[in-house]
Amino acid sequence: MSDYLSDIDMVVPVHADSFFSVSSTGEIHERLCFEYVDPEGYYRHVLNDEPLFAAEVERLADNMQYFLDRERVEINGVRVRSVVRYCDIFLKGDTDVVGVVYLIDFSGKMAPGHNRIETWLEREDAPYDFEIIWRFPVGTKVVGVTTELEYEVYGGDLMVLWAFEGDHVGGYEQLEFVLP
Repeated sequence: MSDYLSDIDMVVPVHADSFFSVSSTGEIHERLCFEYVDPEGYYRHVLNDEPLFAAEVERLADNMQYFLDRERVEINGVRVRSVVRYCDIFLKGDTDVVGVVYLIDFSGKMAPGHNRIETWLEREDAPYDFEIIWRFPVGTKVVGVTTELEYEVYGGDLMVLWAFEGDHVGGYEQLEFVLP
């Protein structure tokens, strides 16, 4: 077992992607996935040991919650709290790549018309490439974006943001949008 504990040090994050689904009621659901290269098979071992798996998922979820609690997120000027609702570990086929998936929820009051989501994050250099997709209700118009990330808005209600390893990310971010 102690060999496997040291093997977690060999697990290297290589990519992340996130998908936010925004409802007109103010519920926002996020699916966040981190991909790791796991050359020593730490997570493959974890998946074959039910008590170890349960403990690892709980540790990962608690760790993610800790980082979410350090962020500040406001919807229309009112602070909201992001909560980890689910965490799981997936092998990516017959490779040494592993995915850790989180489902995260937060909500606030949306107004008919103009709305704003603001986030204050720790500034850092991106440790790996990542992408973020925001899906708003059909007919929404994204009217303002403040971020250090690269981004594109498609059709007004779909936005894709991304960063490459080494890019400056974090700080203050703001999304302004008009609900139909």
